[in-house]
Formats: sequence, C-alpha cells, structure tokens
Amino acid sequence: GRPSEATLDMIQEGLDHISAYLTDLATRSGQPPQQIIDRFLKQHARLNPTNDWNRYSKYFTHYTERELERLRKSGSFTGSIDIRKKCYELFKKEYRDTWHEILVKFEESTQYTETGKTVAQRQQLFNKSVKRFTQ
Repeated sequence: GRPSEATLDMIQEGLDHISAYLTDLATRSGQPPQQIIDRFLKQHARLNPTNDWNRYSKYFTHYTERELERLRKSGSFTGSIDIRKKCYELFKKEYRDTWHEILVKFEESTQYTETGKTVAQRQQLFNKSVKRFTQ
C-alpha cells in the first residue's frame, strides 16, 4: 500500500543525505553527479531483481519462440501457467555469466526504437549512450 507520512519523511531525509553526499563527492572527484549516479547504478543494478525481471519480460516478449524452445529442450516443460518464470530461470542458467548484461543491452537497444519520445529525451538517451561507450 501507500507508505505513511512518517515513512515518506524518513525516505526524504535519507534522500537529502544522499544528495548532500553526492554533491560533496562530485566536488571532490571533479566528476558530474550524473556520471557518479550512472556508475553507482551500473555497479549495483543487480541489487534490484525486479529490474532484471522487467527486462527479461520485455526480452521474452520479443524472443518468445526462442525462449520457449529453450524450455522445450530442457525437458522441464510441465504446461504450468508460469512458463515465463521457468524460461527466465533457464535463460539465467544458460547465460550464467552474461545474462544481466544481455538484458541491459537489449533494454538499451529497444529504447532507440520507442515511439513517443521527445527530441530532448532522445538527446539525453544519446548522450547517456555516448558516455557508456567512452568510459
């Protein structure tokens, strides 16, 4: 449900501390705050499995036949309602060392073809991609 006012206040206080620390770190390191945030998220993205599940869901939708074929080959197809979950487990097993990077790159590649983005949003996406390639 919706967080209480006390919880929201606690979160805001924590975010204020993070913001102050980020500003200080940016000043001391000479790096832009966004670059520090991007680096942090890149290093700690695995802490949030929901993101990976959401990425895989998009990947599954795009490559359904390939993923179902992996499931059929595994011999563990039981006709269960939760086919996508089993496919996700097999995907991570098959690409044990690179599955996360595959999903991140897939997500990035689909962002370039999404409709409804403004010119500013596309410019921001382009700048973000350039930074990744030049780091």
